[in-house]
Amino acid sequence: MPLDPSGWDAHGALHNIFCASSIYNNQVHYSWFVWPWHRLYLWSMEQKLQKAVGEPKLALHYWDWTKDNVVPAHYWGDERNPLFNANREVGPNDKIPEDFINVGAAFRASKYKTFGGYPTIAKKGDSQRDGIAEQTFHNNIHNWIGGQMATFTESGYDPVFYTHHGNCDRIWEAWKQYHPDNRYPEDIEWLDKKLYSTDGNGRPIEFKIRELLDTRQLGYAFADLDFNPAFSNPYEEAMLPPRSKSKADRVAPLKIDSAKAPAIFYEEGRNDRVHIMLHFDRAELPYHPYCARVFFEYPVNGVMKSTYSGTFTILPILDMDSFILQNGVTLQIEVQSEIIRAINEKADIQVVFQPVPLPNRNIPDKPLRLSEIRLETNV
Repeated sequence: MPLDPSGWDAHGALHNIFCASSIYNNQVHYSWFVWPWHRLYLWSMEQKLQKAVGEPKLALHYWDWTKDNVVPAHYWGDERNPLFNANREVGPNDKIPEDFINVGAAFRASKYKTFGGYPTIAKKGDSQRDGIAEQTFHNNIHNWIGGQMATFTESGYDPVFYTHHGNCDRIWEAWKQYHPDNRYPEDIEWLDKKLYSTDGNGRPIEFKIRELLDTRQLGYAFADLDFNPAFSNPYEEAMLPPRSKSKADRVAPLKIDSAKAPAIFYEEGRNDRVHIMLHFDRAELPYHPYCARVFFEYPVNGVMKSTYSGTFTILPILDMDSFILQNGVTLQIEVQSEIIRAINEKADIQVVFQPVPLPNRNIPDKPLRLSEIRLETNV
């Protein structure tokens, strides 16, 4: 029933309120609230399903796309299958590109701000900094599936949303256990932040983030936290996407303030890698969302080398209480120590944004326009 507060339509609309909102205080994306709120949203769905079928042990499942990189078979068929969605741009045999599902860079982010995003901005003009988990595998897979999944306003209406986010929730849990240095923020503004959803009857409910950190208190636990190691560790050279040039590429020089350079690279690296923040001023995006592979190009013994650093889907982030896009964009990137050495040696470094073709969608010839590509400290 469309007006049933515990029904499918109302639950999908709930995602709009907190993820498609231009009301800044409602928006949970692009910040350190994204994972706690979506955990609550999944809990809400699970409660409603349990009530609908009268089975309190019913549990949502997750799709571990690091082990099976096609949309699971039970989401296909025709309109007689309630899990099928005709709006998807992919088909049952399409495979997610391997670089879209790298979770290792997120696991190795020892700071929650790097993994899960920064606090919301205090004034217009500041750059909202989403975390590496949101910018990479979360956004990449939403965008790759396409259709309703590639929108904020309708993604909650595609059943595959819940199995994708179930795995994202599992990754968040796995991040906490990946390394003893991986800790949740101790800031009261994060722990005591109230997040809103609805219970199994569709009634409004609120949780503080501190009440969402232990899944067992919410009534569930993951069967395992094991991911395909090929996507949890540094890529083998053969798995790296190639640097194939096109007229839609954007190549721009990297600017580094030499006075700040030593501080930029001081998040302790793991496996010979370091997390940095790459910032640029957005002049124009040729389309939304914009998915690109990022390469650093620099001379090694007189020969230019291209090094892949990640695949990112850039979303159109609105400025604070505004319908205007934020000018500044920040990407949280894990780079190899060789790139850091090139920076320390003051090499001429180019940053390349290579747009990624997606199923049944064309990349415009027009490249991303941007300026002032620079590194910033990861604090």
